[in-house]
Amino acid sequence: MATPWQWLGRRSLFGKYVTTFVGLVIAVLATSGGAEIWFAYRDRKAELLQAQVEKADDGAQRVEQFLAELQRQISWVTRASTVTQAQRRADYERVLRHTPAIAQLIELDSRGRKVLRVNRSGTVTGSSEDYSHAPVFQAANALSAWLGPVTFAADGPHMQIAVADSGSDPGVTIADVELKYLSDIVNGIQAGPGVYAYITTASGMLIAGTNPLRPLRGRELSHLPQIAALGHTADGTISVGRNLDGESVLAASAPIPKMKWWLLVEQPLAQALDPVYDLLGRLAVILVLALVLCIGAGILLARWMTVPIQAVRAGAARLAAGQFNQKIEIHTGDEIEALGDEFNDMAARLQDSYAKLELKVEERTRDLAQSVRELQALEEVGLALAASLDLSAVLATIVMRSVELAAADGGAIYSYDATRHAFNLAEAHGLDPAFLAAVKEVRIKRTDGLLNEVAARKVPVQIPQIANAQDFPLRGATLNAGFRSALIVPLVGPEDLLGVLVIERRREGYFPAATVGLMQTFANQSVLAMRNARLFHQVEDKGKQLAIANEHKSLFFANMSHELRTPLNAVLGFAELLQDGLYGELPERAKQVLTRIQANGTHLLGLINDVLDLSKIEAGELTLSLADYSMRNVIETVVAATDSLARTKNLYVASEIAQDLPRGHGDERRLAQVLLNIVSNAIKFTDKGGVTISAEAQGSSFRLAITDTGAGIAPEDQARIFDAFQQGDNTITKEKGGTGLG
Repeated sequence: MATPWQWLGRRSLFGKYVTTFVGLVIAVLATSGGAEIWFAYRDRKAELLQAQVEKADDGAQRVEQFLAELQRQISWVTRASTVTQAQRRADYERVLRHTPAIAQLIELDSRGRKVLRVNRSGTVTGSSEDYSHAPVFQAANALSAWLGPVTFAADGPHMQIAVADSGSDPGVTIADVELKYLSDIVNGIQAGPGVYAYITTASGMLIAGTNPLRPLRGRELSHLPQIAALGHTADGTISVGRNLDGESVLAASAPIPKMKWWLLVEQPLAQALDPVYDLLGRLAVILVLALVLCIGAGILLARWMTVPIQAVRAGAARLAAGQFNQKIEIHTGDEIEALGDEFNDMAARLQDSYAKLELKVEERTRDLAQSVRELQALEEVGLALAASLDLSAVLATIVMRSVELAAADGGAIYSYDATRHAFNLAEAHGLDPAFLAAVKEVRIKRTDGLLNEVAARKVPVQIPQIANAQDFPLRGATLNAGFRSALIVPLVGPEDLLGVLVIERRREGYFPAATVGLMQTFANQSVLAMRNARLFHQVEDKGKQLAIANEHKSLFFANMSHELRTPLNAVLGFAELLQDGLYGELPERAKQVLTRIQANGTHLLGLINDVLDLSKIEAGELTLSLADYSMRNVIETVVAATDSLARTKNLYVASEIAQDLPRGHGDERRLAQVLLNIVSNAIKFTDKGGVTISAEAQGSSFRLAITDTGAGIAPEDQARIFDAFQQGDNTITKEKGGTGLG
């Protein structure tokens, strides 16, 4: 469903003018009338409430005066304690005659027993009724007067007032007060049509009231909103409430603090706002008349405005169709005529703009094509950088693209040789062979004025006229080659100048700023290519040097191991012959020395074999002899081989082998060598206890564990002991020995 604004937007301009004009006038009148009604309602309500608050305050004061007068009458009959009972009775009867609101008077002695009761029916003397524990007696003794709560009987509401007698042994006088006489007070409050008043207790019980509340004494009124709000307003004003029939009323209240009562004055809202309703009727009549006048005036105004606008619209349609020679004829003498003239001027300007626009489109097309060529060139250079480490090929691509995009005639890249302080031609494009030969034969020095300036400032330098630049390098040869202007862009690396990019043209003048920026980009890519080539050659040289060094090391280890093992085997052989007595019987001391020679020689031979194995592993020449083997036999062989070494240190070597171990497949000798090496190390670094070898099958592999009771390896050493020639604590190593080849 369309909104009002959408519906209005789809209507004609005529309808919009009429609708908007009529709506605006009606809105103004409605707003003005509404504001007037609101202020009238507010003022009338405030005036009525103020009057009712004043009536309520006046009535509350009269009620307090009524109660004060009753208290004064009762206090009069409690004067001296020496008054006789007959005098007291006569006083009581006099009070009853002059005060109709007091129904009866009761006198209590000092012990709280009733001694006299006087009412309008007669007099009763003496009684056994005991009031000593009743609030009426205790409170009257403690206070000057006691005002009791409201009670309701068939003849209306009642309350008791108790006053202590004067004297040294005082009694108490109790007065039974009929509160129906409060109706005389509230009846005097009525003023205005429908106004009524009533008095309630703090809990909302009706004590007295005018019509229509007079017959409802004793009824609970706490459900009424104005009664529920009693005590919650600062000034006694309650504003709008409800009567017993559910009709809205204006209500005002005033407290009677002494009794905790409330006096309320109310008036039906419909009667109170009669002047406001009359005003609303008059405004409705005015609004209808204004609506009729607005519709007529709106139609006339809309026709006066829309006819020339229709002419402007038709002229605009002709302009949109390209009929720029058609004029809009409007003669209203106002802004619409000026608008038509503006359309006519716009048509003339559009004819000129179309011609200029075509030229701009051609220029933008050329610029866009140039940008595309620049992006393609940058992409080509980037691909060359990523795909090739051939510095000459990359630089040749950069020079060629630089010359093309700069609309130049030739260019070259010169690399800078820091040791010779000279520039060397690296690559060129568009240069004549004779000029290129002259450039290669002549050494261009950095100390030349222009090149030195470029190297020092590290910013591009333009030479619009080479003929006027006396310090231009190879100026004569350049002019002979036909070049008249140049652009020199430095190739600046992180450390220093790496070279220059020179772009030359056969016409004089400056290069555009965009071209200079693009050449700087190509210069940066040239620097990147030079650095990549230099780093690649450095890495390549370092790799070759490392490979040669590693080959020499492996060859040295192999040769040295072989050269050391050959004489050592001879020494061990001769020592064994001497020990066997082949050359005669030796003294016991000499035999002990030979035993030490054999032990140390055997140890040294083992170290040489380890070095030889290490060199074979690094050279990739170590081969394994694969075959089936028994893991139990391997472990038992290692235990038997290390048992004597362990017994010399009072240690044990034990094994814990699972019963169902399957056969393994691998190099049994190398596996035994590894276990023997680890167990030997464990024995070497264990002083008490022993070493245990455990083995079990886990899937398709064996799990071997060697546990010893030695000092162990510190956590910070556990990561590096597996590197070549690395060991744990150097102090222990010096004591126990070892090379770190294990």
